[in-house]
Amino acid sequence: MSDQGGPEDLDSIRAEVDRLKNEVEKLEARPQKRARLRKVFAVVFIVLAVLAFSAATPGVWARRTVYDSDRYLAVVGPLASDPAIQEALARQLTQAVFTAVDVQAKVQAALAQRAPKLGFVAGPLTSSLQGFVQDQAQKVIASDQFQRFWLSANETLQKQVVAVLDGNSAVLTVQGNQVVFNYLPLLNDALTQLSGTLSAILNRQITLPTITPDTVPSQAVASLGSALGVTLPPTFGSVTLFQGDELTSVQDAVSIFNKTLILAIVLFILSVALALILSTNRRRTLLQLLTALIVVVVLERRFAIAEANNVVSMAKPANQAAVQAIIGAFLSSLLLATKRILWVLFLVLVVAVITAPYPWAVRARAWVADVSRAGLGAVRGAELGPAAVWIGGHRDTLMLAGAVVAAIFLLFASISLGWFLVLAVVLVLYELAVYRVSAASRMETAEVGI
Repeated sequence: MSDQGGPEDLDSIRAEVDRLKNEVEKLEARPQKRARLRKVFAVVFIVLAVLAFSAATPGVWARRTVYDSDRYLAVVGPLASDPAIQEALARQLTQAVFTAVDVQAKVQAALAQRAPKLGFVAGPLTSSLQGFVQDQAQKVIASDQFQRFWLSANETLQKQVVAVLDGNSAVLTVQGNQVVFNYLPLLNDALTQLSGTLSAILNRQITLPTITPDTVPSQAVASLGSALGVTLPPTFGSVTLFQGDELTSVQDAVSIFNKTLILAIVLFILSVALALILSTNRRRTLLQLLTALIVVVVLERRFAIAEANNVVSMAKPANQAAVQAIIGAFLSSLLLATKRILWVLFLVLVVAVITAPYPWAVRARAWVADVSRAGLGAVRGAELGPAAVWIGGHRDTLMLAGAVVAAIFLLFASISLGWFLVLAVVLVLYELAVYRVSAASRMETAEVGI
């Protein structure tokens, strides 16, 4: 006779079952809790990556543009050939000379001595002379010699500004409580080519001195003033870059900027890596990150364009064309850099999408594989698949679509001659492939019908 358990045994069994259920629930809850934490941290690192990227993108462009001499000259070098810049330089040069020499006073003195009754024409005559000198100055500024001098002066300026920003203040001239850049050699070069015109205006032969970037500014100003027969102010031919008490603050700000830029780059790389490592769905995280970065770049481009327009609108009306040219040169450099970034991000996004396990992506990859096999089959004379039959039935539509896509791309994209030739070759190869596959498909269909 077998023993039968009592109520106590049943209660203990139920208790054990309940205990085991609780253990199982706890064990199952642990992975879910870890998964939730991983998702939360992945989102946090995506946000950090986007913030770091939004700071690093314009920061890297600004540092490379200012600190790299070749890049800086590539931006500012062509400005000397811009008509708006030439007009502004000629106007500023003429105004500086006429103010320093006081041409109107000399004209009034000459008229008072020789024709007192014509004193009232001193103002209009001076304006006419100023317009004539400005035209001559603009021709000088447009010359090849001035273009070379412009590059040399800007190369010197770039090196000096970089040195100052890095803490070496000795390379720039200090006048009183101001740190200035001396452009007197550039001004003197233009005046030298106008010496004949100035001699006629001042009614005496003028021989301008040789002034180089190495000439001591005070000596250069004194020599030029002596040649013109006037006393020039000490600040003649110089532009203030920083107030003396602001220089230390500017250098500290640049130092912080450089350190912050490095931190932003490192933070971006680490955040992207950690977001992908912690993500429970890495492809989805990558797509979210790429989409966010593309949005950031687009917004930064729009902000840069709006800010550039704002800067131009705040300039004096007479200088707006020149300011537009200068801002446009730097803006074009930024837009080109961000356009390249957009292309890279978009390419990675497309690759991530088309290699995904989504049903439509799988079907698209299968269709591409069938088309590729059909193309090879058409070339080798092998048996064609259903994709080739479909291409044969839609040959004209596919060929027209290829041409339309290429035309739209050319309409909205600004590309060089080299890339245009690449696009043309790709289009021709595409059209030939469609035509060849279609011809092979129709031939095979005709043979089957026979």
